[in-house]
Amino acid sequence: MDKRKFVTVMQNLKGTITTIYTQVVQKIKEHTKSGDSETQKSYSQFILYGVIIVLINLVGLTVYFRVDLTKNSVYSLSPISKEVVSSLEEPLTIKIFFNKDLPAPYNAVYRYLQDLMVEYDNAGNRYFHYEFIDVEKQKDAASDFGIYPVQIREIRNDQVKFRNAFMGLAIIHGDLIEKIDSITEPEGLEYRITTLIKKMNGKIDSLLKLKNPITVTLYASSNLPIPGMQNLNERVYTEVQKCNIRNYNKIQYRYIDPLQNPQGSTLAQMYGLPMLRWPRFTTMEGRTVEPGEGMVGIVVEYNNKFETVQILSRSIFGQYSVGDLTRLEDTLNAAIDNLISINPKVGYIIGHGERDINDEQNGAAQFRKMIGDMYDLITIDITKDEIPNDIATIIINGPRSMFSEYELYKIDQFLMRGGSAVMLLDSYVEQQMQGMQMFQRPPQALPVFTGLEGMLAHYGVKIGRDIVMDKQCFIAQQRGLGELTIYFAPMISEEGLSKENEITQYLKKIVFLKASSISVDETLLKENKASVQYLVKSSPYSWLQQGNISFMPWGANPPQDSSLKQYNLAVLVQGNLKSYFADKQPTIDVKSKEAKGKDYVQEEALKQSVKPVKLFVAGTSEITGRNIIDEEGKSPNAVFMHNVIDYLQGNYAIPQMRSKGLSFNPIKETSDTAKSIIKGINIAGLPLLVILFGLLYIWRRNIRRKRIEEQFSSMR
Repeated sequence: MDKRKFVTVMQNLKGTITTIYTQVVQKIKEHTKSGDSETQKSYSQFILYGVIIVLINLVGLTVYFRVDLTKNSVYSLSPISKEVVSSLEEPLTIKIFFNKDLPAPYNAVYRYLQDLMVEYDNAGNRYFHYEFIDVEKQKDAASDFGIYPVQIREIRNDQVKFRNAFMGLAIIHGDLIEKIDSITEPEGLEYRITTLIKKMNGKIDSLLKLKNPITVTLYASSNLPIPGMQNLNERVYTEVQKCNIRNYNKIQYRYIDPLQNPQGSTLAQMYGLPMLRWPRFTTMEGRTVEPGEGMVGIVVEYNNKFETVQILSRSIFGQYSVGDLTRLEDTLNAAIDNLISINPKVGYIIGHGERDINDEQNGAAQFRKMIGDMYDLITIDITKDEIPNDIATIIINGPRSMFSEYELYKIDQFLMRGGSAVMLLDSYVEQQMQGMQMFQRPPQALPVFTGLEGMLAHYGVKIGRDIVMDKQCFIAQQRGLGELTIYFAPMISEEGLSKENEITQYLKKIVFLKASSISVDETLLKENKASVQYLVKSSPYSWLQQGNISFMPWGANPPQDSSLKQYNLAVLVQGNLKSYFADKQPTIDVKSKEAKGKDYVQEEALKQSVKPVKLFVAGTSEITGRNIIDEEGKSPNAVFMHNVIDYLQGNYAIPQMRSKGLSFNPIKETSDTAKSIIKGINIAGLPLLVILFGLLYIWRRNIRRKRIEEQFSSMR
């Protein structure tokens, strides 16, 4: 509240209370007939206390403070959120669509959202507003913003029932609208809201800078005999116009019928739209359909880049139709976001068998989707391309073959220019035998050599040719077969996570899989004015598997306790580094026609980093697989990897905000002796306390009785 306004309110309040107090005292005097001064005094004190209580409550409504004693300050706004809402330059309104009569645990989400909005409002400037919409009275308001009810479960009258409830919000900033349409848990809510506001700020700037329109093209063959083709052009046009309003009228729409335009058919196939073919058949209405082929789909294009939006769906019976278009506006909006590159770019090195960011099964597709909320992952084929100057961080994720010297040179010089790198390098890769033997023998673990190991060793970081095994590891539950201990999947507790760095400071427990040990030459780093932080360590009950590596969990037995020790699994090096090519020139492997004739040898190499470097190294790429991280980024390992990218990109405040979304909060491990003691206290503690209290009471009663007997005996 404004200070001047507050003073005025308090002065008016004081006058009002004084007047009321005077009138009440006067009436009391009249009723007590001016003779009973004690009664008047009692009444006056009673009224005075009442006035003080009212004043304290009124002051508490406007002048108050809170102390958040939770770890990670769960109920306080993060610094970056305060910065975002306090630096708004245009009006931003958050409309919240929530049912008020939600059952537990959803009512807690509603209360958390209320508190969060108050925090945003206190930190925001005059452009920030929020509003809770009464969805019972304004049922159509939510659908206007594309928010639809979600199904929740509640227990009423001893019966489990399902009901639909609104649990979403819409953020309106300028002409842009973003929404979160299913808020079923409070975890990560502040992170989602703040990143959306940041994204909208960036999108407004990007849209205003666009020189050419964004083209949305509907390719639909008019002869396609599938349901949903009626008035398809008009329906898609309506959704595109809605999207156009949200994107500052930067969209240009067109419709192409490949049946009438053979060139359009070629283009559609180039964009990856599926071609449907059908023989001559008769419909249920008796209409004869001639054989033919056709396609349907939408392509969004801008600046020689495109995104394909599939609107063709297929039922479980194999029948094709045009899908539901109610969410087409959101899909088009997401495609536009990808095209105009709202988020900062992060380079993803390819060319040597790295994990494919489009492979859902064995690649890093989940990882790409997870960091896609804040960053655009740009693939860089290191065998052909240079690392662009607008890239601040690169990721090398599980390469499988040797880098040439010139490719290493590109990476080295990128680092020497002050770039940051995430290197996830496997020492071994699991490979299934081919031919008849594939059914008789388990997969083999083959060593991987990339050349990056030598460059890292030059910087002072060495990845061991081994696999770290740990007694404190993941234990799989097998149906009917009991437990299976996976020693090569160490479970890293708080003791193994660094509390000195934002990446791991707020984490409780993560898992590493098939990781090699890492050693660091701290003397060399010190000479180069660099430092190291050991972010992830195994437990003290670890050992190394070397030589004939096997990833089969059966048959692995821990050695004697005397040979167990702790190993480093991930490190962060920061500071200046000496170039791998400071004393030599790279050998150029000229394969391409464009490269011929270029004399790279004469290029002046940076022999020392000109800015501090941030280099994250882990001896495994398995931590980006779909079994380890989730698309929404809620699992501890997903938070860990997102924190790594944030830190290397310079977003140091993001990890704290994201840590509030950690759903995995395990109980700290204790010894068997401690467990027995705690269990004994729980069972016998309360009865013992009752007995002790009873004995104490009897003892004091006896003392009192003796004292009374002594007093009466002396009187006699």
